[in-house]
Amino acid sequence: MTALRRTAEVAAVETALGLARVLPRRALLAVGGAVGALAGRIDRRHAGIARENLRAALGAALSAKERERVLRACWRHFGRITFDALAFPQLDQKALGSIVKVTGLEHARAALDLGRGALVFSAHYGHWEAGAYAMGLLGIPFAVIARPLDNPALDERLIELRSGSGNAVIPKRRAVRETMRALARGAGVAILIDQDAGADGVFVPFFGRLASTTPTLALLALRTEAPIVPVFARVEPGGTISVHIEPVVPVHPTGDRDVDVLRLTADCTRIVERWTRSTPEQWLWMHRRWKTRPPHDGAAEA
Repeated sequence: MTALRRTAEVAAVETALGLARVLPRRALLAVGGAVGALAGRIDRRHAGIARENLRAALGAALSAKERERVLRACWRHFGRITFDALAFPQLDQKALGSIVKVTGLEHARAALDLGRGALVFSAHYGHWEAGAYAMGLLGIPFAVIARPLDNPALDERLIELRSGSGNAVIPKRRAVRETMRALARGAGVAILIDQDAGADGVFVPFFGRLASTTPTLALLALRTEAPIVPVFARVEPGGTISVHIEPVVPVHPTGDRDVDVLRLTADCTRIVERWTRSTPEQWLWMHRRWKTRPPHDGAAEA
């Protein structure tokens, strides 16, 4: 990354932060939606990736016109949630409570009460940052596994945001060691499982296509016996955010680690697909989710 690009990115984020401090939320969301729509027109590469992903995943269910509508809505959605998240540090629990509605909190509390910590998983769907932030304010802070951004200044800003409600951030390169420590303390650890995992992943179905998926969630669950808790935050039409905490995913180990990892990863990926199908415009179609192909499929996509 060039110094000019780093400087431009920091300037853009600082400008957005300034707007987040002064604009009412409705106006901030409108600005974010407009920026997202503009990004969709400018960033032809990622727009092309999203268009191809939508065709391959939902081509049988949606017409080309409907897929284009989803694509446009997707860009606006990610612009809105980006600007929205920047305003979170200014909100106290009462203010955030008027925006974020949580259901299923009893599932998270019951999982943590077992004393083995909890493995919370989600995806780049809806408003995942809001879900994590709200959990911290509700008195259930957890550690979030995240890959550091290429721009150190922006990464520092993102860590400040994510830790603002009491959560911690675990760099991906130290994920296993730090996660084990957090679980040993009885804490929750959050992980997003919907991005291409390259050669380190296991291949499970996602929208009818095998996708390389991180086995970390399943491996940790089998090793530590920590319960797996799905959490998904959907943005509702009026702008409120519904955080849905689902019951613990059954593990049922057979003693064959490879079989168990594959089954658990597939079970959790099916949950991601269910939420994505329910509101496709709120999932990150711009990511090359099926980039890595199984060996029998030939070489990975360029």
